[in-house]
Parts: sequence; structure tokens; C-alpha cells
Amino acid sequence: MPKAHVSWTGGMKFSGIDGNGHVLLMEAGPKYGGKGEEATPVELLLSALGGCAGVAIVRMLKARGQNLISFDVDLEGVKKVTEPRMLEKVNAKFYLKGDLDEKVVEKVIDLVMTSISPVAEMLSGPTNLDWGCEITKIAK
Repeated sequence: MPKAHVSWTGGMKFSGIDGNGHVLLMEAGPKYGGKGEEATPVELLLSALGGCAGVAIVRMLKARGQNLISFDVDLEGVKKVTEPRMLEKVNAKFYLKGDLDEKVVEKVIDLVMTSISPVAEMLSGPTNLDWGCEITKIAK
């Protein structure tokens, strides 16, 4: 069962510790009193989406015999203007390099973003998720 404990460390900074003892530092954005020294909780949420999708995409491409050399994803969120300032839109752009079949890659990414990634699933209700990919083919 996933677990986390978050403690206020002063100012508008917080420290999160997962069930395995890994530490994440975060702070409020400058608008809310942060100094911009750590990621904001919403930025960590975007990172969680990228990491969750990445794990599934890499695993599924390898299982389908794809020779993936590198994987990156850029994520950008648009927040609502009114409180609660939740994400109303997230754009994800996946960058993959390798000896890859474009149709396989696109099918895997669509499957992950619509039904495999728990983070994408949680966000998909209140948030419009949009994604695309750029593939750089590198022969074996």
C-alpha cells in the first residue's frame, strides 16, 4: 500500500517521505509565499504523471520487442484561474529514440494514458489530458 508522510520544515517548505524512506522536498509557489527553491506540489504531480506513464510505456515497449534507447517527456499544466487552482489541462509530449515501430509506440502511449497509468486515470476526470510523441528512429 503506498504511503507518505509530509512535514512542514519552515517558511512554505515541506518534506515528504514515502513508505520506503525516500525524501521529496517541495514548497509553495512564489504567489503563495515560496522562494522558488523547491518544486511545487503541482510540479511534483506533473512529474508523477510523467514517471508513472514512463514506467508503463518503457515496460510495454520492451515487452513488444521495441529497441528503445531513450525516453523523455515534457509536461505542462494549465491551472484554473479561480480557487481551487487545480489543473484544468495537461499537455504531455513524449520523446523516444530507438529502433521503433511508430504505430506500436503510438498505440502503447494511447493505452497508457487512457487506461494503464493510475496517475493519468486520477487526473483525467477533472483535467483535460492531451499528449503526443516525437520518435527519432535509430537503427540497431
